[in-house]
Amino acid sequence: MSYPQDLNDLADEHAAWLRSMGWWKNKTPLEALFLVVSECGEAGNEVRGETPTEHFAEELADIILRTLGIAAEHDINIQQAVWNKMAKNRSLVPNKDRIK
Repeated sequence: MSYPQDLNDLADEHAAWLRSMGWWKNKTPLEALFLVVSECGEAGNEVRGETPTEHFAEELADIILRTLGIAAEHDINIQQAVWNKMAKNRSLVPNKDRIK
């Protein structure tokens, strides 16, 4: 199996799979976003103890896949959005009182 080279390729591949399964249906952006929130809750259930369970990574992947599905459905260039956000974050001034 070859892997996509960027997030947009991954989003398109995931969207194609969703369509092939019959799981691609028009959801409002809010409905789609709450599916991401539900995946965050599932991930939270996998870290109730001191160490994440063996299922934690899978739940993190679900969060990313749900997010990529939203990006694909709304024609968002998620690769560029991530790079733009990283650049914006790099421009922030550290709060020395919060750094430990």
